Amino acid sequence: MTLTRLEIAHVRNLQSVALLPHPRLNLLVGANGSGKTSVLEALHLLGLGRSFRSGRARRLVNDGQPDCTVFAAFGDEGQAAIRRGANGDTELRLDNRSQITMAELAQRLPLALLDPESMDLFDAGSKPRRAQLDWGVFHVEHRFYPVWLRYQRALKQRNSLLRSGSIGRLESAVWDSELAVSAGLLHSLRHEYVARWKPLWEARIQGFLPEQDLTLEYNPGWDVAHDLAGLLAANWDKDQERGHTQLGPHRADLRVRRGSAPADELLSRGQKKLVVCALKLSQVSLLQEAGRHCVLLVDDLASELDAISRQRLIDYLAASGAQVFITCIEPDAVLPVLQGSGAGFKMFHVEHGGVAEA
Repeated sequence: MTLTRLEIAHVRNLQSVALLPHPRLNLLVGANGSGKTSVLEALHLLGLGRSFRSGRARRLVNDGQPDCTVFAAFGDEGQAAIRRGANGDTELRLDNRSQITMAELAQRLPLALLDPESMDLFDAGSKPRRAQLDWGVFHVEHRFYPVWLRYQRALKQRNSLLRSGSIGRLESAVWDSELAVSAGLLHSLRHEYVARWKPLWEARIQGFLPEQDLTLEYNPGWDVAHDLAGLLAANWDKDQERGHTQLGPHRADLRVRRGSAPADELLSRGQKKLVVCALKLSQVSLLQEAGRHCVLLVDDLASELDAISRQRLIDYLAASGAQVFITCIEPDAVLPVLQGSGAGFKMFHVEHGGVAEA
């Protein structure tokens, strides 16, 4: 599945844009503020129902317009579209069906984003790393999403009981049991996925940073050698004091280490960017091994990478088999490497809210 046509109207400063992407590499060039990242943002909106920049619909929609729209045609003759109103209303369409969920749309258009904010995987808490793990499991394991929803419902109920005093304690046993059962299922799916993911991660990080000896570790969020229901019951008072459940898959984490130390404490910004790229691109490889194709959004590729690192990353993107959209300010930082790769590509100039194929 590749995008064969993309139409964008009133996303940020983009007016009415239509382009026919290359099935593999697409380079978007233009000055700061021209709208390059807005093209990626429109694709992200179509695939995930939200922007990767601002969560406010009014900021996403062009000033003076009631809504924005994104439409895509796929190589298998399918279609997807989203309309986002300035008031936050959202309409979805998928293959001429309107009664669909965002989960269905996300399954249809797997997207992976590499942008300067991807450093949040290191610099923020565990939430973005856990979300990155779950993105991969969601796309390769159809059982994941119902299990994840079941766990979230049980967690929400238990947290509500924690805030209800002694009454909550009396009712907690049934929800401790439900939380433990769904937690076991969720952990099992994540654990199986990480076991399949690790070899691809190791190969990719070796290609990007061969001089580093880095390992990927998965922490399930509790000591799985012990029964979670018993741990929850024993920790009720502590959980009630804090107002939330402290143990379980919602506290799971991924960590990259060099030896016994966290890698983020030892690596440069450019090296950390390559680690994040290795994490996400190895997930894309696993997705494609499962017969699913992915669209890669790479914003400001050249930033914080030296020439050698940039060459390694572009060579991999060219050989990945994914459909890739790359933005850059200076085409000379990327174009010669693309041309040298021998891969086919298209280049688009973005200027004043318009997009034209070079």
